[in-house]
Amino acid sequence: MMDELSVYVGRQPIFDRKGNIYGYELLYRNSPNNRFPVGTDPEKATIELLVNTFLTIGIDRLVGKHKSFINFSKEAITQGFVEQLDPSYVIIELLEDTDINDELIMTLRKLRKKGFKITLDDFSNKNAHALLPQLFETVNIVKVDFLNTDANERRQIEQMTKRHRHLTLLAEKIETEEQFQEAKQHGYLLYQGYYFSKPQIVRGKEIPTNYMLHFYLLKEFNAEEPDIERISELFMHDISLSYKLLRYINSLTFNIPYEVTSIAHAIMLMGLEEAKRWLRILLLRELGAASGRGREKSLIDRSLVRAKLMELLAKHNGKRNADEYFLAGLFSLIHIIMNNEKEETLKQLSLSSTVLATLLDEETEMTPYLKLAVAIESFEFGEMETYLDKLGITEKQLMKYVQQAHHWSTAFD
Repeated sequence: MMDELSVYVGRQPIFDRKGNIYGYELLYRNSPNNRFPVGTDPEKATIELLVNTFLTIGIDRLVGKHKSFINFSKEAITQGFVEQLDPSYVIIELLEDTDINDELIMTLRKLRKKGFKITLDDFSNKNAHALLPQLFETVNIVKVDFLNTDANERRQIEQMTKRHRHLTLLAEKIETEEQFQEAKQHGYLLYQGYYFSKPQIVRGKEIPTNYMLHFYLLKEFNAEEPDIERISELFMHDISLSYKLLRYINSLTFNIPYEVTSIAHAIMLMGLEEAKRWLRILLLRELGAASGRGREKSLIDRSLVRAKLMELLAKHNGKRNADEYFLAGLFSLIHIIMNNEKEETLKQLSLSSTVLATLLDEETEMTPYLKLAVAIESFEFGEMETYLDKLGITEKQLMKYVQQAHHWSTAFD
């Protein structure tokens, strides 16, 4: 039976004339089956691919330091979802049936000025008449489908593109040595197809989210003067959002060397406008989706209580970095939720060295707080007394903070 919490992205390598990997085309998949699901709405596919690529699996894991070719819908381009991505790693791919108009051309020009390369997918003489002449001055790469064009059609396309010397030809759906040699002979510089490699499936793990929180967040983001403290508070109630936020910051799209010390810090690194754009994508995706499943929901609830309890106890003891104690509790079960190796999962996040060391079972100043939270869950009274003494906290004070943590964690249920 397929795991409902798994997410999938297909990737197919694109090679240069020397046989080196130039980049990967990233492909929407919703199962281990290596094909685009029939009947899927293209806009939905774009949204799912963006979320799975940048927020769940991570662009760094999918392409490393190579470029990624991603099909963007017209709406995703014109509504600004592309702008904050790193053009060093993302190449915009226009679907062959995209409605080309002046608004799209203007947006593409702006993106090109920011350093993005733009690719025309499945170009043919059949759709050439529908493309505005200005588009050829805007795009960088033209993909020619060797499976669905004959030699005569390809010669015409090649002649047409020669009038625009800045264009690079990419031969796609190459399936034989003969096709590969033909492409090289006629000036194609990039190559893709089953002859080289079939798409591979990369699997990630989704974390159930409380999508009602997204509505509250959008309301806060859209306020005349957004309240960063309120926005951070809402993020902190959702481990899925918090994980995606840190996962994105840690990916190659930002390449930021900072250690994140709080959710507010992470939001400021991303930027309010960028966070709002991604939240809008997530909200579109989550509408109609199932809420948290039993096992994962239980682990998420425990994580939220641990996080708030550790923060409250740290504040009680005058710790100035109480936000980091919150992060330690929040991500203390993330590897179990995602059914993944602990070290591999945690190192994908931009956690501070102290938080990371604590979660990797090294002894730190945070360790007694985490162990106390764990002891409370399992009713290990001897352990509780040991850590209460170590932290200088009375049982009465602890019970007050436990109640506050539970109340906080269920505020949006």
